[in-house]
Amino acid sequence: MHKSEVGGVIVGVNPLHLGDAMRDMHAQVFRCTGQTVEQFVVQEMVTDGVEFMIGLQRDPLGSALLLGMGGVTAELMQDTVLLMLPADGQLSRQQIANSLKKLKQWPLLDGYRGRAKADVPALIDAISRFADMAQYLDPNLLEAEINPIFVFKEGCGVKAADGIACFRTACVSG
Repeated sequence: MHKSEVGGVIVGVNPLHLGDAMRDMHAQVFRCTGQTVEQFVVQEMVTDGVEFMIGLQRDPLGSALLLGMGGVTAELMQDTVLLMLPADGQLSRQQIANSLKKLKQWPLLDGYRGRAKADVPALIDAISRFADMAQYLDPNLLEAEINPIFVFKEGCGVKAADGIACFRTACVSG
């Protein structure tokens, strides 16, 4: 289950009402799942960017990056590409760019119908660093995902809004 589907996400909270919101979230999550919330994450609300996702999956054949349009429509749209990580080196910027252009929704990053072009170079940098992290932590990092990572207009960068990493001994999210 996604945390938003069980009451585990609240947006637009006035800081003066944060305690009440956390108590409400605690009760709602327990009603839906039977589990007790042990920690809360309070963070900036990010908007006004193209929602993208970067994922890592390892299997006996190797490691693959899953790239695609992210956020709440990720499963609905199923617009993704797989990019195998080379066992003996890094991904090139051109390999990453070519993979992005295979997405059906690539035009949303490329200024579709007069929209501002997205900061694709910053997205490529983020994907490259994510791949480097995966290679560096191999074999301890089993899987990881950033969803969404917001891609802002050209020159304004990217910002990860949510992520999870599963290691051989534990999963860490935030």
